[in-house]
Order: sequence, then C-alpha cells, then structure tokens
Amino acid sequence: MSETQSTRQEPNFTGAIPFKADGGYMPGLDGLRAISILIVVIAHVGFENLIPGGLGVTVFFFVSGFLITRILVAEQNQHAGALDLPGFYLRRFLRLAPALLVFLLGSWLMLLPFGVKVDAGHVAAALFYFINYYDVVREWFGWSERTIPWGHLWSLAVEEHFYLLFPAALALFGKTHQARVRLVVISIVVCALWRAYAVLGLGLPHEHTYYTTDSRLENIAWGCLLAILLDGAPRTRARLAWLVGWHWVVLALGAILATLVYRDEVFRETLRYSIQGASLFILVLNLYALRSLRFSIDLLELKPMRWIGRLSYSLYLWHVPIIWIVREVMLGDANSLERLSPIGMVIAVALSFACACASYYAVERPLFGLRKRFGGKPVETLATA
Repeated sequence: MSETQSTRQEPNFTGAIPFKADGGYMPGLDGLRAISILIVVIAHVGFENLIPGGLGVTVFFFVSGFLITRILVAEQNQHAGALDLPGFYLRRFLRLAPALLVFLLGSWLMLLPFGVKVDAGHVAAALFYFINYYDVVREWFGWSERTIPWGHLWSLAVEEHFYLLFPAALALFGKTHQARVRLVVISIVVCALWRAYAVLGLGLPHEHTYYTTDSRLENIAWGCLLAILLDGAPRTRARLAWLVGWHWVVLALGAILATLVYRDEVFRETLRYSIQGASLFILVLNLYALRSLRFSIDLLELKPMRWIGRLSYSLYLWHVPIIWIVREVMLGDANSLERLSPIGMVIAVALSFACACASYYAVERPLFGLRKRFGGKPVETLATA
C-alpha cells in the first residue's frame, strides 16, 4: 500500500492515544469528567432552566463506557479474549463502595437536624443501586415516598448495572472484534427501540425513560462502541476516517444543541438520547483523531481540570444534599421555587467541593494501593507514570 493510500484510509490521528486499546492513561477524559460534573453542579445550584444538567450526566455515561471498554478490551487482547471478572468486580467495588458508604452515613447525619426521614427501603435502594427504579415503582409496591435528597444516585445505579452486565456479556459474547461490535450495536438498537415502545406503546412516564437503566444504557453503549471501533483492524479505523473533520464537529455540536432546544416531549423521551449519544461518539472521535483539535486535549489536561475530574465522583455524591441544606438554611424551605442568592450559590458550591475533597483524600486515594494489588490502574498513578 502506498503512503498516499494509507493517509486516505486513516484519520489524521493526533497521536494522543494509540488506536489499540492498551489500558493506559487516556488524556482528556479527566477534563471531560470535570466538564460533566460542573454542568451538573451549576444546574443543580439554581440554573436548571439555563444549564442542561442532564447533558452532563449523559457525557459522564459516555466517558464511563469508553474508558471501561478500552480497559476490558485491552485485557482481552492480552489474554486471547479472556477476562478476569472477579478481579474487575473487586476493583469496581473498591473504587465505588467505600465513598458511597461514607456519603450515605455522613449525609444522613448532616440531614438529621432538619428532620429528614429515611427508612430501610431508602438505604437499601441507595446501597444496592436500585434507587433509579425506586421512585418509578414505589407506588406499585406501596413503598414509602423518598424524602432524603439521594435521588441523584440514580445515575450511579445505571453505571453500576453497566459494570455488572457488560463485562460478563463481553466475556461470553465478545471475544473477537466483530463479536464486540455486534454486541454493542445490538444493545444500542434494542435500547432505542424499547424506549420508543415504552413511550409510544406503553405510555410510560418521564421518570422511566430518564432514570431507568433499560432506557439510558444506550448512552453508555455509544462510548463502548467508539472504544471497540478504535481498537479494530485498520479497515475499521479507515471507515472511521469518514467521520473525522471540522464539518462533523460542527454538525455534532449543532445536533446536541438541537436536542436541548427542541422541546417536543415525545422527541425528548425517545430520539434525544440516541442523537446525543451519536453526537458524543463523533465529538470524542474527533478529539483524538482530528489533528487541529489537539489543543482541546491540552485544555482538558490542564491541572485544574484534571483535579476536578478526579473529584467528580465524590463531588457528584455530595453536592445535592449540601445544596439542599444550604437552601433549607437560607430560604427556610429546600423545596422552594426561589433561587439561592449569589452568595448562597457560592457557599453551596464551596461546601460541596470541601466535602468532595474530604471524601477523595480520606477515602478514595488511600485505596489506590489496594486496587493496584488487584490489577487496578488508578488514573492518578497512570497520569504521573
């Protein structure tokens, strides 16, 4: 093959990451996490009508699918398609459970003086990752209404279900590149079709399509698909080259903007998630494949962005009850429609970061060494290696 032919077939790759999944540090992903959590926090602190908090969660879903899939595929590449599932699940437990346990206990103690009630059902839903279904099916089973501000844990439940199901599916049905592509594409199509049927055929409410795993897994699967295709044969990568270019970047950004502006309810409950997932696929592909976008990776790799990205899990856990407490103290009613004052917003954000730092440095970081013993590669150690 001539050099000219090879250039036409391959994207104008930035060289920021290898195409082949290797489990190494992924530049820019901490920055993307930072953007997603900042979108969520700014929205929740009082700008819901201006900042699309749900988009921040969707970005986080995509990044999780992309990163976890690269790690899993890299392991399969090294071990003839095999995966150490017990090791993976143990590493995920050590990554997520300790901070969650501290959050549940700490936030409950903080909320006690305000008379917020919590029962065993609420704790079980949060602890065992089914809070995204708790509010949807609560009335069916006669469960008590959830009053403690833990509703934001729905997205962690979606991700945990992904961590439980996808590695096992990959080990069983995705031992080759073609099988992985087929598995993820089928997942995307089935999820999109099921969501459309749930809305148009069954008339299920917004709570189902927005919060439940069976509806939102597609956003994670788009990230999985990009990771798998990047790892594929040169022929697969050559096909990806058709989606590389500034015109695709503008189109993808425009598509995401359109999903935020167009307010038709049926569209928002069905096609919105598919369009956002496909658009993020194009944007992240171009982030790593379009040479003239390399400056974006440099911006995402700035130390403040990487630092916020590393805090993102703890910050996501703590910011909602902290904002609830600040609203209760300053407005007299956390559920008031009144917006916090600017000083109140600053206090809420500052306290959220303070709690996130305490959680990260006292709970998450001390477990890095233990995770490494079981094959984990904490992002901080990878970034400084």
